[in-house]
Amino acid sequence: MIKGFSKLTKEAKIEWLIDNYFNGDSGARETLESYWHSDEKLQKLHDEFIENTITNFYMPMGVAPNFLINGKEYAVPMVTEESSVVAAAAKSAGFWADKG
Repeated sequence: MIKGFSKLTKEAKIEWLIDNYFNGDSGARETLESYWHSDEKLQKLHDEFIENTITNFYMPMGVAPNFLINGKEYAVPMVTEESSVVAAAAKSAGFWADKG
């Protein structure tokens, strides 16, 4: 168990994870850092979104159009690794749009 993890720097958190879960493998650090933004200001913003940020996680972002909500049409952004979710949402939205 570790106490005070949230008070560690980002680098210290990564070091702790590598030492405790990756047998000191420096490749783990390289993998984590490969997802960091090259724009340091943008990365700092991401680091501040949640507690204990160690890297970013990129997933495909799609749009499901034809959502009618309170009489207004929307295209809903969706982030998922499952392609059928966006397709099903878009199809369902189109089906239900004229039915209320």
